[in-house]
Amino acid sequence: MKPLLVCTDFDGTLTTEDPSAPLAPGFFDWLQSARKKGSVSWAVATGRSWEGLREALVGHHAPLFPEWIVTVEREIHRVKDKEAYPLEEWNRTCTEVHEALFGRHGAILERIEKEVGSHEDVTVIPDVGAIGLVVETPDGIAHAEKMVQEILKDRPEILTVRNGPYFRFAHADYHKGSCLGHVQTLLDLGPGSTFVAGDNLNDLSMLTRRYGHYLACPSNSHPEVLAQVGREGGYLAQSPGGTGIAEALNFFFPRG
Repeated sequence: MKPLLVCTDFDGTLTTEDPSAPLAPGFFDWLQSARKKGSVSWAVATGRSWEGLREALVGHHAPLFPEWIVTVEREIHRVKDKEAYPLEEWNRTCTEVHEALFGRHGAILERIEKEVGSHEDVTVIPDVGAIGLVVETPDGIAHAEKMVQEILKDRPEILTVRNGPYFRFAHADYHKGSCLGHVQTLLDLGPGSTFVAGDNLNDLSMLTRRYGHYLACPSNSHPEVLAQVGREGGYLAQSPGGTGIAEALNFFFPRG
């Protein structure tokens, strides 16, 4: 028994707080060993851009690059020879949908910028066709989240994507889960062949049995991630970062 698709988040899921540390050696040991027995694709779903992800992979001396990446939590790319090639139809539609979304709700984004962005702990930044928020303190995060939820309560098509102190806005149909589902369609694979791992709030959309029957999170995960993975019958690793993901993979799919 082995997965045919391994999908992981990047920051916090494979990495540690030490930027100079080797990137998840146990994870790559497992992946290289599994590939000796058959084809296993690796996808990374991240909030980073491709340029930011590539820089981190190179900086961490990653022995392998993924075959698929989801960038900014909604765009899909194939990777070949360490270069990314956009999945043009998906990404074009994604861009059109978001341009229309932000066009319809420009006044709402302006309200968020004015009302939430005026808080001393909040910085408003440009972000993928709209605005994003960076919030400096836990109290500020809680306050900003409450305000954003109130402003968007009657607009279910706008998704708030949270990752630590970062807030991003997107169409509710475009997230890491829907992107993973599209990659599965392209590969003609289902959740029964898929392992999924993540650590933060922006990973919740893909950490369900709808997308993977083998779910995991490292010990450093956000409490909501730990709770959801537990409810979904996934594996709660005892170790942080990539060490925890290797632990989960070896639990579900022992080498030997």
